[in-house]
Amino acid sequence: MAISEFVQITRQSSVPEAEFYPIVNRMYETIWGQLMPPQIPTDHLSSKLANRVVTPAETPVPDCLTCGACCQSLLCVGVRPSDKVDSELYWEITTEAESGEMVVDRYLRRNGETLACIALSGTIGEQVGCTIYETRPIMCHHFDAGSDRCHAIRRAFSIEPFLSLNEMSAAMERLYSKEGTPDDEVKIKAAQITENAENGRRLIKAFLKDERLITIHEYDPAEETWLQFEFDGLKLGEAESLINSRVKQAKEQA
Repeated sequence: MAISEFVQITRQSSVPEAEFYPIVNRMYETIWGQLMPPQIPTDHLSSKLANRVVTPAETPVPDCLTCGACCQSLLCVGVRPSDKVDSELYWEITTEAESGEMVVDRYLRRNGETLACIALSGTIGEQVGCTIYETRPIMCHHFDAGSDRCHAIRRAFSIEPFLSLNEMSAAMERLYSKEGTPDDEVKIKAAQITENAENGRRLIKAFLKDERLITIHEYDPAEETWLQFEFDGLKLGEAESLINSRVKQAKEQA
């Protein structure tokens, strides 16, 4: 991916959905093509410290201020409606509807030269900082230093050593044992927001990991605001609780 191609997107406040995700994929290939191959696919690993399975309990929690690897490698940092992030720092991802262009996602912008998060300052692996730390998105709060995913990314950046063969074998055994635990509820693979052409209301459709596509909510965009990424990876019960909470909040503010 040529940097000149990416510079164009950094100048836009909104990006059509059909254009955005192919660009993100090329960004991913550019970044990870320069890193060490991850010993364990990071998508299989939890970002929560309390849920770590691969990392031994006695492993120290890394110092974020000498790292910054997650801010370079995790490309789609969603900005929720409740986040207090300046609009100049995120892209609005749009799609066309009968009533015109509608926003379906918001993500923090990337630095046109480094492809790191626009809010990251300093040098990866040496000394870094977050210029919006106090108002960073909820998604940033949900990524814990010391989690399995944190350590995997740090290894890819050569900030910490790779696991030995014995450590790798033990880690994979713990991970697959955890993954083999039955899940009582189907999870959402991805969500899509569309418009009901008959009444102008919005529909939230969920693509489930069992390959079903179902509608989980219909709403008036004048009363509620939703973004697709908010539902990624949630169980159906969790999505229902989130929707009920937002609907109740909207009614209280009406």
